[in-house]
Amino acid sequence: MFKKMKFGQAQPADAVDQTVIGESAVVMGNIVSQDVVQLKGHVVGNIDVNGSPNAQLSVLSRAHVEGDISAQKAVVDGVVTGNIASTGRVELHAGAKVKGNISYATMAIEHGAKLYGMMSNNDDKSH
Repeated sequence: MFKKMKFGQAQPADAVDQTVIGESAVVMGNIVSQDVVQLKGHVVGNIDVNGSPNAQLSVLSRAHVEGDISAQKAVVDGVVTGNIASTGRVELHAGAKVKGNISYATMAIEHGAKLYGMMSNNDDKSH
Protein backbone atom coordinates (compact mmCIF):
# COMPACT_ATOMS: atom_id res chain seq x y z
CA MET A 1 0.00 0.00 0.00
CA PHE A 2 2.77 2.47 0.87
CA LYS A 3 6.13 2.63 -0.85
CA LYS A 4 9.08 2.72 1.49
CA MET A 5 11.63 5.34 0.49
CA LYS A 6 15.08 5.58 1.93
CA PHE A 7 16.58 8.90 2.95
CA GLY A 8 18.36 10.52 0.00
CA GLN A 9 16.57 8.33 -2.52
CA ALA A 10 15.38 10.11 -5.65
CA GLN A 11 11.66 10.65 -6.11
CA PRO A 12 9.88 8.76 -8.90
CA ALA A 13 10.06 10.49 -12.29
CA ASP A 14 6.33 11.25 -12.25
CA ALA A 15 6.44 13.00 -8.86
CA VAL A 16 5.91 16.77 -9.00
CA ASP A 17 7.11 19.14 -6.30
CA GLN A 18 4.35 21.33 -4.95
CA THR A 19 4.53 24.54 -2.95
CA VAL A 20 1.51 25.55 -0.88
CA ILE A 21 1.24 29.03 0.60
CA GLY A 22 -1.32 28.76 3.39
CA GLU A 23 -4.43 30.82 3.93
CA SER A 24 -2.97 32.77 6.87
CA ALA A 25 0.35 33.47 5.11
CA VAL A 26 1.34 36.89 3.76
CA VAL A 27 4.36 36.90 1.44
CA MET A 28 6.03 40.25 0.81
CA GLY A 29 8.34 39.63 -2.15
CA ASN A 30 8.63 37.71 -5.39
CA ILE A 31 8.04 33.98 -5.83
CA VAL A 32 9.90 31.94 -8.46
CA SER A 33 9.22 28.24 -9.06
CA GLN A 34 9.40 25.65 -11.81
CA ASP A 35 6.78 23.36 -10.32
CA VAL A 36 3.23 23.54 -8.96
CA VAL A 37 2.38 26.47 -6.67
CA GLN A 38 -0.93 26.62 -4.79
CA LEU A 39 -1.70 29.99 -3.29
CA LYS A 40 -4.27 30.19 -0.51
CA GLY A 41 -2.89 33.32 1.18
CA HIS A 42 -1.78 36.81 0.16
CA VAL A 43 1.24 37.71 -1.99
CA VAL A 44 2.51 41.25 -2.48
CA GLY A 45 5.05 40.80 -5.27
CA ASN A 46 5.47 39.16 -8.65
CA ILE A 47 5.07 35.43 -9.22
CA ASP A 48 7.02 33.47 -11.88
CA VAL A 49 6.06 29.81 -12.36
CA ASN A 50 7.73 28.57 -15.54
CA GLY A 51 10.44 26.22 -16.72
CA SER A 52 8.94 22.73 -16.64
CA PRO A 53 6.04 20.97 -18.35
CA ASN A 54 4.25 20.73 -14.98
CA ALA A 55 4.66 24.40 -13.99
CA GLN A 56 1.31 25.72 -12.75
CA LEU A 57 0.12 28.50 -10.46
CA SER A 58 -3.26 28.12 -8.74
CA VAL A 59 -4.69 31.21 -7.04
CA LEU A 60 -7.38 29.64 -4.88
CA SER A 61 -10.68 31.18 -3.79
CA ARG A 62 -9.50 33.18 -0.74
CA ALA A 63 -6.10 34.08 -2.18
CA HIS A 64 -5.01 37.55 -3.26
CA VAL A 65 -2.06 38.55 -5.46
CA GLU A 66 -0.87 42.14 -5.73
CA GLY A 67 1.69 41.89 -8.53
CA ASP A 68 2.27 40.48 -11.98
CA ILE A 69 2.04 36.77 -12.75
CA SER A 70 4.10 34.92 -15.35
CA ALA A 71 3.14 31.25 -15.52
CA GLN A 72 3.10 28.41 -17.98
CA LYS A 73 -0.41 27.62 -16.70
CA ALA A 74 -2.41 29.92 -14.41
CA VAL A 75 -5.64 28.90 -12.69
CA VAL A 76 -7.39 31.76 -10.88
CA ASP A 77 -10.32 31.50 -8.48
CA GLY A 78 -9.23 34.38 -6.21
CA VAL A 79 -8.19 38.01 -6.66
CA VAL A 80 -5.30 39.19 -8.84
CA THR A 81 -4.38 42.85 -9.03
CA GLY A 82 -1.76 42.83 -11.80
CA ASN A 83 -1.12 41.42 -15.24
CA ILE A 84 -1.10 37.71 -16.11
CA ALA A 85 1.23 36.45 -18.86
CA SER A 86 1.05 32.79 -19.83
CA THR A 87 2.78 30.75 -22.51
CA GLY A 88 0.08 28.12 -22.03
CA ARG A 89 -3.40 28.10 -20.56
CA VAL A 90 -5.14 30.63 -18.32
CA GLU A 91 -8.32 29.59 -16.50
CA LEU A 92 -10.58 32.07 -14.74
CA HIS A 93 -13.02 30.24 -12.47
CA ALA A 94 -16.31 31.65 -11.18
CA GLY A 95 -14.72 33.31 -8.13
CA ALA A 96 -11.92 35.00 -10.08
CA LYS A 97 -11.51 38.77 -10.02
CA VAL A 98 -8.62 40.04 -12.16
CA LYS A 99 -7.70 43.72 -12.37
CA GLY A 100 -5.09 43.72 -15.12
CA ASN A 101 -4.35 42.49 -18.62
CA ILE A 102 -4.03 38.83 -19.62
CA SER A 103 -1.90 37.37 -22.43
CA TYR A 104 -2.38 33.67 -23.14
CA ALA A 105 -2.05 30.80 -25.60
CA THR A 106 -5.40 29.24 -24.59
CA MET A 107 -8.07 30.67 -22.30
CA ALA A 108 -11.08 29.39 -20.35
CA ILE A 109 -13.50 31.63 -18.46
CA GLU A 110 -16.29 30.33 -16.24
CA HIS A 111 -19.56 32.19 -15.80
CA GLY A 112 -19.16 34.62 -12.90
CA ALA A 113 -15.46 35.38 -13.38
CA LYS A 114 -14.62 39.08 -13.54
CA LEU A 115 -11.89 40.65 -15.68
CA TYR A 116 -11.15 44.38 -15.52
CA GLY A 117 -8.58 44.65 -18.29
CA MET A 118 -7.77 43.40 -21.76
CA MET A 119 -7.07 39.92 -23.10
CA SER A 120 -4.65 39.17 -25.91
CA ASN A 121 -3.79 35.88 -27.52
CA ASN A 122 -0.02 35.22 -27.81
CA ASP A 123 -0.56 34.22 -31.46
CA ASP A 124 -1.76 37.78 -32.25
CA LYS A 125 1.69 39.17 -31.42
CA SER A 126 3.40 37.17 -34.18
CA HIS A 127 1.35 38.77 -36.98
